[in-house]
Amino acid sequence: MRGQRGVERKCRRWNPSVWLLLSLLGSLVLVAVSVLLRLGDLKISRRAVNTNGVQTPSGMASQVQLVNGRSRCEGRVEVFHNNSWGTVCDDDWDMVDANVVCQQLSCGVAVAVGSSSQFGQGSGLILLDNVDCRGSEADLSQCRSLGWGVHNCYHYEDVAVTCREPAVVGAKGFEDRTTPLPGNLGLRDGTIRLVNGQNACQGRVEVYYQGAWGTVCDDDWGLNNARVVCQQMGCGSALHAHTNSFFGYGTGRIILDNVNCQGTEQDLSRCKSLDWGKHNCGHHEDAGVTCTGSTTLPPVATENKRGLLVTYDTQATENIPVTTGPTPTTVTTTALTKGTPTVRVMNGNSSCQGRVEVLYRNIWGTVCDDDWDMLNARVVCRELGCGPAITFKAQAYFGYGSGPILLDNVDCIGAERQLSDCGHLGWGQHNCGHHEDVGVICAPFEFLIANSRDFQVTKGIPATTRPPSEGMVRLVGGQHQCEGRVEMYSNSGWGTVCDDAWDLPDALVVCRQLGCGEAAVARPEAFFGPGSGTILLDNLKCSGAEASLQECSHISWNVHNCDHSEDAGVTCSLS
Repeated sequence: MRGQRGVERKCRRWNPSVWLLLSLLGSLVLVAVSVLLRLGDLKISRRAVNTNGVQTPSGMASQVQLVNGRSRCEGRVEVFHNNSWGTVCDDDWDMVDANVVCQQLSCGVAVAVGSSSQFGQGSGLILLDNVDCRGSEADLSQCRSLGWGVHNCYHYEDVAVTCREPAVVGAKGFEDRTTPLPGNLGLRDGTIRLVNGQNACQGRVEVYYQGAWGTVCDDDWGLNNARVVCQQMGCGSALHAHTNSFFGYGTGRIILDNVNCQGTEQDLSRCKSLDWGKHNCGHHEDAGVTCTGSTTLPPVATENKRGLLVTYDTQATENIPVTTGPTPTTVTTTALTKGTPTVRVMNGNSSCQGRVEVLYRNIWGTVCDDDWDMLNARVVCRELGCGPAITFKAQAYFGYGSGPILLDNVDCIGAERQLSDCGHLGWGQHNCGHHEDVGVICAPFEFLIANSRDFQVTKGIPATTRPPSEGMVRLVGGQHQCEGRVEMYSNSGWGTVCDDAWDLPDALVVCRQLGCGEAAVARPEAFFGPGSGTILLDNLKCSGAEASLQECSHISWNVHNCDHSEDAGVTCSLS
């Protein structure tokens, strides 16, 4: 009995220890199961969330559209999600993201990244922010972002895109073959072509590999490499080895990098390089060449997006339509023509405003905005055959150009015959990017006719048959009577409207008041040039239902914190 009691006492003493051990073991098992489950969840969601906390929106491919542009391939970017359209915020938005949109819409490649100031602010949801595409995605929803509906933006940050639509003949008269053609299917790997040059023997170097064309990175790119390319193309000797996407950004894969030729190889693929497709580059580093041989194409009429380039020198008689109110009058005049123009403007509302581009060695390029001022703009306007310079623009006001940046630190005195006569750093010398491309806004050609001693023609602004009344509005500086800078008549004088809080409902009231239909775009930042005189209204807030601008809410008359660089404008749908 005594022995049995001793055993029982020992059991009672050990029971708490056993239970403690069992509890600890149970807890460890639960922790292990929990960790395993978490690891499983991470594996499942690994493709939806990256390590930086930036998500790739999951689910089916999203629709995308471009709104308020001149074609389906230009405008404000909108995406469709959860049965509604919404906009995209411009945080981290760049040309790579824009290219994905253009490709998704079958609109070729992106040529400019825009903002709400160009194509109007959207409404409703802002669906994507901090979009970060690699460039190979099939649609925008596959790019990384903060996630659907997550953002810290307003609609004045809505992004826009201008794509270059696929065409048989490009803007410079060469065959535009950025997208592989069906006839390329029989080509062998290593076949090369030159794209975006003025002839078949200059351009961006592209290589055919595994069924698709790609570009060559400019790391170690030199004249020996260019010699091999020119020989392979049957284009004679190499004149230049171009770097920094001299002939514009390519698309698709970057096929070769760190190419190192001796100069005697039969084709580029036999030169030393990293393996096919291996690189550490972007398309801003695409390599190009200019060879001595050339295939001269017949001259092509170069057309501005909204106006034809005019050339000057030989005596030529041309019919120039001059608008003097509603009835067009044809005036015959003699103009001097000068072979090929050496300056042009792109992306503007007329042939007298836009991004300034200059011609050098048969290649068009842009001008950097360092030291760009009104004297330089005067020279450009005179060279274009337009009226006086209204204003000069910097920071890619008319969109990013492509190709080389040809001039920087331009310094004109204002009397030069052409821009190339002004002081500058030298052709191709700069420290700029295309975000610094310059532009000009000149008075239209009609201004010259109206102010010439040889013509007695009234400037092309419709004349009013009755004196203006208080609160009357007009549009100035546009392409037609239903677009332009908004001006209002008050206290016996015309004045402008500041763009603070200027948006589509305000524009809608103006368009309705003028009988010009619906508002297409509300234009801020003196889009149609700065006005003069009094700034009458600021912080205008219309609901869109008012009969006139006077009826809208605003701060006191003539009270503002603006200057004429903030004059508001509109483009109405009815012209």
